Amino acid sequence: MDLKLRLLIVDDEAPARAALREALANCGVPHEIVGQADGREAAVRLMDRMRPDVLLLDIRLGDGTGFEVLDQAAWKKARVIFITAYDQYAIRAFRCAAVDYLLKPVDPALLTHALERALSDPDPAQMETLLRNLATPGEERVVVPCTEGIHVLDPRNILRCEADSNYTRLFTHDGERIVSARTLKDFEDLLAPHRFERVHMSHLVNLLHVRKFLNRDGGTLVLTDGSTVPVSQRKRQVVVDAIAKL
Repeated sequence: MDLKLRLLIVDDEAPARAALREALANCGVPHEIVGQADGREAAVRLMDRMRPDVLLLDIRLGDGTGFEVLDQAAWKKARVIFITAYDQYAIRAFRCAAVDYLLKPVDPALLTHALERALSDPDPAQMETLLRNLATPGEERVVVPCTEGIHVLDPRNILRCEADSNYTRLFTHDGERIVSARTLKDFEDLLAPHRFERVHMSHLVNLLHVRKFLNRDGGTLVLTDGSTVPVSQRKRQVVVDAIAKL
């Protein structure tokens, strides 16, 4: 990827495109806007013609969706930053390994951070593989973008997630430690359907891997790999009740 990011903006509302251009003008990340599209069909054409590094993509378009743009465009090497007024698509966007998911009105600081991550990532998302995950959202796997690329994981194999500033460390049953540039809240949303519980401000645990709950230190979980995780006082009863229902 060139040191100057080539950007394609896709939004069906002209004021939203103008607001995004204004935010980009103040972001400080070297870039060039190579095109703008107001709908799915125009976006697909521009994607294949301009081959942008980064796609700034709205989800609800007048003639379709942003996910359809990703599916129908032949160019699969753009990094994707979703920009939308709707937060209910965050998990689906996460599954397609988007660089970020920003809500309108766009915070310029968050946009800058997203572009910096796109600039520092030398390996574009492998959309051919990731889109298969979008097509089968019920499938038992999650896509985790990380510092060295992309991990496709069975959530049952994830023991726990631990916050580390704006990053998250994932610990798997196989002994892997994966660092992802996603917040713990992102993983809490993604893994909620898979029996994960936020037991502490800094810890998310797969309840299926809990071996013991100990009363010491206010509450401690012992997991199947022998690791221990603190339980906050506020979450203590929630955790005990959740374990009792396993």
